[in-house]
Amino acid sequence: MRDILVVLGVCLAAIIVGACLFFYGPSLFREKVTSEEAGSQTEPVDIAIRVLDTGTNALEAPKRKNFAVYDADEFKKLWENAHDSDGTPLPKIDFDTEYVIGVFAGTKSSGGHAITIEKITESEGVRTVYITMTKPAAGCVTSQALTSPYEIVAVPFSGASLMPNETTIETPC
Repeated sequence: MRDILVVLGVCLAAIIVGACLFFYGPSLFREKVTSEEAGSQTEPVDIAIRVLDTGTNALEAPKRKNFAVYDADEFKKLWENAHDSDGTPLPKIDFDTEYVIGVFAGTKSSGGHAITIEKITESEGVRTVYITMTKPAAGCVTSQALTSPYEIVAVPFSGASLMPNETTIETPC
């Protein structure tokens, strides 16, 4: 008789534990993250952008490419990608407090193309660079000259990794 009561007690306890897990799920037993902690982990922060140069004829950048430059020598090479030796003066950059990002669209067969860095955000150690490339819609009248759009910006220094987020927009005629 005593064995039957023990077995019934164990069965009843198992049913109660099973019902709790069914209705409340295993999350009841996990560590909960407060809403303040969750918000600080996922809310991206906008990063200040200082546009150094933008144009449509990067003389030495025939292919689509993004650059991040952390020193003066590399910055000079990046600047030459856009200007070659046309005499455009190199802007002053304090590489102790900022670095440079350059985006180049590559050579295009007509006018009407552009590339811009719309914004940069940082979240959880990653800086996302939002790049927009625009092109003319089919049938638009554009110049038939070769173009090579680019933009070069300076941003506050950070050890965060960079991730591009690229969008292409077709502009109507």
